[in-house]
Amino acid sequence: MRFQLLIARKFMLGGSGSGPSRLNGWISIIGMIIGAFSIIISLSIMNGFEKRVINKLIGFEGDLRITAYSNSDFEQIYSEIAADPLIDEALLYRERIGLIFDKNNSKRIVTFKSINMENLNEFYNIDFINNANDINQKSIAIGYLLAQRLNVDIGDQLSIMSPIDQSTSIGLPALIDVTVSKIFNSEVLDFDDRIVFISKEIGKKLFLRKQNYDGIDIRLKDRNDLSYLKYDLENKYINFSINTWEDLHKSLINAMKLERLGALAVLCLIILVSSFNLVSTLVLVIIRKIREIGILRALGSTNRDIRKIILFQGALIGGVGIFIGILASLIIILLQNRYGIIPIPSDIYFINQLPMIIYPNDVFVVMFISLIFIIISSFIASRQAIIIGIRDSLQWEK
Repeated sequence: MRFQLLIARKFMLGGSGSGPSRLNGWISIIGMIIGAFSIIISLSIMNGFEKRVINKLIGFEGDLRITAYSNSDFEQIYSEIAADPLIDEALLYRERIGLIFDKNNSKRIVTFKSINMENLNEFYNIDFINNANDINQKSIAIGYLLAQRLNVDIGDQLSIMSPIDQSTSIGLPALIDVTVSKIFNSEVLDFDDRIVFISKEIGKKLFLRKQNYDGIDIRLKDRNDLSYLKYDLENKYINFSINTWEDLHKSLINAMKLERLGALAVLCLIILVSSFNLVSTLVLVIIRKIREIGILRALGSTNRDIRKIILFQGALIGGVGIFIGILASLIIILLQNRYGIIPIPSDIYFINQLPMIIYPNDVFVVMFISLIFIIISSFIASRQAIIIGIRDSLQWEK
């Protein structure tokens, strides 16, 4: 094997004065560099944005959510759940779709979430743009996007209504006046435009049809305990539904996975095109080195030896390109995470630098796919070498 590898190194890039084969060799290496670099950088950007979206979802809703199949009393199990050593925080809530009105009687359909407002800052990992010093029972928190649509600010008066909760006296939903005390920015447009936090006191007045809580949001001390805790709670509270953040957002998670696979498939075409160029490079090298191949045959080299030489040469050319491409991309990712060398508009993405995260599995997948393409390309080219006869090769004029 050392002999074949030595000959492959001699043949690499066609040797001195080999003209087109040397040029094609460098083109193959550059193509492999661009392909590997593009795939790693693209995957790291997708990972960065996915991680950011997931953190925002968990920061807004928690790691686990307990709901009920029927009308259940969550207050009975709340104290047990809050005392679990694996749980950092637990929050009871009521939730209902309703209407919010501004002073001009403009209305928006929103989702009211009734909680203990004292726990708002502690439980939810969101940024508050504006805060009022005086928080009372009529205080509400709305997203910045909803505040823009209603043209309101801290201290402004609004009215809220839950149409499905009719008053038993006159048959109309209760209309309650509230005050904007907090404006938050979750960096998730749907939340910032739709969610309105109200106090549990207002919730009792507004949600007349159902006075019990709708569920419990749970935040864990260590997210690695998520699967174990879900299994434990399912066995302990069989009449309740236990869902992780992944269960609540299955469609989004599946969409991100499909997008990732699609992007990887498209980017792999760059490696595939570079592999086609690698075939032409190796064929040109075979033509330029046909006399040397004939001499090797005359000295007793078998078809297997000749094939190994071409395979090794393809691996050297492709391997150098893939190694440089991956190394360069990892350096860019490191510099980006440390110094933020690639900025992005914060008014669109809510961050001022491009998020980039790469996982070891991603690097291994790129290396594996590239290796498969390189082996196939080298094998195709090697078939041209083994059909060369000794007499024909020795009569070849350089």
